[in-house]
Amino acid sequence: MKVSKYLDKVNNENLKKLIKKYIEKIGDKEVVLIKVPARINLLGTHIEHRGGYINTLAIDKNLWCIAGKRNDRKFYIYDFEEEKYKPQILVIDNELLKNKVIWTDFIRKVKIVPGDWSNYIKAGILYLQNKFTEIEISGANLFFYGEIPTGAGLSSSSAMVVATMTAIINLYNLPIKKEELPEMCGEAEWFVGTRGGSGDHASMILGKENYITHIRFFPFIIEYIPFPENYKVICFNSLIEAKKSKDAKDIFNERVATYEIGLKLVKKKFPELSEKLNYLRDLNVKNLGSNKKIYEILLDLPEKLKREKIYELLHNEDLEFIFETHKEPEDGYRIRDVLLYGIGECARAEVCSELLKEDKVNEFGKLMYISHDGDRVAKFLKNGKKIKWNYKVNDQYLKKLIKYSESKNKREREKSEIYYQPGAYRCSVEDIDFIVDLVKNIKGVIGAKITGAGLGGCVVILVDEKETEQILEILDENYYKPRNLKFSSFVCKSVNGVEII
Repeated sequence: MKVSKYLDKVNNENLKKLIKKYIEKIGDKEVVLIKVPARINLLGTHIEHRGGYINTLAIDKNLWCIAGKRNDRKFYIYDFEEEKYKPQILVIDNELLKNKVIWTDFIRKVKIVPGDWSNYIKAGILYLQNKFTEIEISGANLFFYGEIPTGAGLSSSSAMVVATMTAIINLYNLPIKKEELPEMCGEAEWFVGTRGGSGDHASMILGKENYITHIRFFPFIIEYIPFPENYKVICFNSLIEAKKSKDAKDIFNERVATYEIGLKLVKKKFPELSEKLNYLRDLNVKNLGSNKKIYEILLDLPEKLKREKIYELLHNEDLEFIFETHKEPEDGYRIRDVLLYGIGECARAEVCSELLKEDKVNEFGKLMYISHDGDRVAKFLKNGKKIKWNYKVNDQYLKKLIKYSESKNKREREKSEIYYQPGAYRCSVEDIDFIVDLVKNIKGVIGAKITGAGLGGCVVILVDEKETEQILEILDENYYKPRNLKFSSFVCKSVNGVEII
C-alpha cells in the first residue's frame, strides 16, 4: 500500500506527521506499517536465558515503523525525534562479511559506537542478511515513531530490533515463522553488547490481548493464561533512566556470567548430576528430589570468587567468552547470591501459572514481592526510614533452610520452599525500592516488583481495580510531587503482539 493511504487509517497525530515526513523525504511509495507493543514482565525476571519461564503482558505503548524497499544496498533510518536520534544512512556491505559467518564470532570482533541508536537497527539487518546470504537484502527506508518511554524497562530498544526484523522479513519475504522470530531477535540484539535472552521479543511478537503470556525457551513453550478479572496493572515510571551504558552493561553481563560460572561449578562438584543440569532451571525439586538438596549444593559452593580462582577451579572450561563481556567485579562474583535468586525465580515463575489458574491472586502477589526482594539494594520502613538491605546467602542462612526443610513444623517447612527464597541479584535502585515498600502498605495493592533489566525504569503494581485511582494519587503525592517530577504512571492495557497494519 502507498504510504499516503495510511493517513486515513491511523488516528495518531504524531504518526500522521511521520507519514507526511516519509512522503516528503522518500515520496509516496509502497510501504508496510508495523506496530510493536511494549511489554511488562509480572514474574520471571533475569531468567529467560537460563531456561526459566516469564509471565508477561504486551501493552498499549507502541513503536511504529514505516518501511519501504530500496535497491541500492543502503538503509535510510529516520526517527520522529530527529534532534535526539539523528537520521543516518547505513551501508551494511561496509560491516558484514560477504560469506556467511558464525554470528557469535562476528559480534565478538565487531566495533560499534556505544549509545548509537542505529546499533539496534544494524543488529536486525546484519543478522538476517547473514542468515539468508542467498537472498539479497537490497536496502530499506525505515521511519520510526515511539510511544514507549526510553530507559524505562519496557524494552524500547528490543522493540526497535523487533520492528526492524519484522520489516525486513515482510519486505523481502524471508521464510521465518512467527514462533521462530523471538530467538532470532534475541541473538541479533547481542550485537549491541548485552547478553540477554529473547523473552522481551517473544512478549512483543506473541502477546495476546487480555492474557498473560507464559513463555519458556530451550525448548520453546508458550501458554496463554487469562488475566485475572477485577484486577489491573499499574506501570509506575521512576523516571530514572535505565541506561545501557558501559557500566550498566558490565553489571548486566556480570550477573549473567555469574549464572554461567555457578552452573559450571555445580556440574564439576556434582558430576553425577551433570547430565540433568543443562540450564539453571534444572536445579529444581523435581530433578534433585528436595529443597534440602538444592541448599546442600549451594552450601558446597563459595560465596564469592575472583577470576583467578575461577580459572583455577574451571581450568578445562573456555571462560573467555564469558569474561570478555564485562570487567571483573571488585569484590568478586557473588556465586551463591545470584544462583539462589535465579533458582528461586525459576521456581516462582513456573508455579505462578497454577496460582493464576486457581485464582490465587494474593499468593501471586506475594511472589512478586519476593522476586523484587531479590533485586533490592535498600529497604524503607513504614516511617520512611531507609535501612541497608544486607541479604546474603551465607552458611548460616543455608543451614537454617536445610533445618527448616526437615522440620516437623509445617510453617517452617513452608519457609524452606525454594520459591520463597529471594536470593540477591541486586539490579534495583533505591527509588524503585522506595515505591515497592510504599505501595505494599496501600489498600488494594496485591503485589509489586521491578520490571526489565533494572538499574532504573519501572515498577509493575498488581492492584484491585476498584482502588486504581486512589493508588495513582498516592504515587503522585509521595513520589512525583516531592521530586518536582511529571506524573508518569499509567494503567496498562493488554494488547496483541506485533501487527502489520
